[in-house]
Amino acid sequence: MPPLLFSALPDLARSAPWLSLAETPTAVEPCTALYSWLGRGNIFMKRDDQISSLYGGNKVRRYEYLLADARAKGAKHLVTAGGIASTQMMATAIFGKALGFEVHGVLYGQPVTNFARESILGFVEAGADLTWGGNYVLAAFRTLALLRRYSDSYLILPGAGTALANLGYVDAMLELAQQVERGEAKRPDVIVLPAGSSGTLAAIALGAAWLGWNTEVIGVRITTPLGCNRITVDWAIGNTDRFIEERDARWKPQRHRVNYSIYGGALGRGYGYPTPQAIDGISRIDELVGAPGEVTYTGKTVAALKTIATSDAYRDKTILLWNTLSSKRPIPSPETKPPDDLAWVFQDPTV
Repeated sequence: MPPLLFSALPDLARSAPWLSLAETPTAVEPCTALYSWLGRGNIFMKRDDQISSLYGGNKVRRYEYLLADARAKGAKHLVTAGGIASTQMMATAIFGKALGFEVHGVLYGQPVTNFARESILGFVEAGADLTWGGNYVLAAFRTLALLRRYSDSYLILPGAGTALANLGYVDAMLELAQQVERGEAKRPDVIVLPAGSSGTLAAIALGAAWLGWNTEVIGVRITTPLGCNRITVDWAIGNTDRFIEERDARWKPQRHRVNYSIYGGALGRGYGYPTPQAIDGISRIDELVGAPGEVTYTGKTVAALKTIATSDAYRDKTILLWNTLSSKRPIPSPETKPPDDLAWVFQDPTV
């Protein structure tokens, strides 16, 4: 379905590239399976885990814009970087290949988990050309080398958090508003979602402000405070706000009206490191959607959800968990092998 945002902002529609990847609207469902664990009800979930039959999660709405931009610019190669368990890498490989791009991924280290092992094999099966980057700095240099090698390449930054990509989640709020108007969902007092590069948090907060909702958007920080903080989120909000404002006069600046907060209590040792609460959260996601979570994003977000939902400040609030992890995953063949420089991942202890 074409973006609702384009109907509201036709001048934006004429300047922003877009192609259809998502199967929308995604459902809003009560989190009934968690009510006993949480000790309360009135908590719902936006099912972006089911947004595509190819692969779900929060990159699909973003890639409707980014991959359209890549195609419009004549790119033949997509280059991206991410951790060994990167859902962005998986989405790039799957949708890139489906659209005829060659996909090149630079991987950097993060704690080894079963999810990471399965992800690497999924990257291979999807046909991605993988390069081991090691640490962040070396991965950045190797990403630049790939961009130099392929003159017709298109870079997708970690998190895919550009203003263009963020249009996908401003639009998602219009989708949610229609569901509320039709009586399919309650208007949430609070929206909870993971926050890394923070583009999704920024766009949802902007969309809520444009709708005139007083909904608080809570980003559960899954990376270091240096990578996700009020400065980085405000920058993403302002950048996206200005991007739309410059392309359509119907959009009035919203950056000073957003209502968001960052929850930092679920991170633990750092990005990708398991916590007991996140490990418990994995099983809770399985109860909700029939597919296990992972510790980097959803496990920690569900752990935070319990703390938020049962606190005195939010106990009586209607809460929406925005599920950004795909419930459809590639199942690697037993014959699939990792690249030689990633064989060590399959020897370390896992969670």
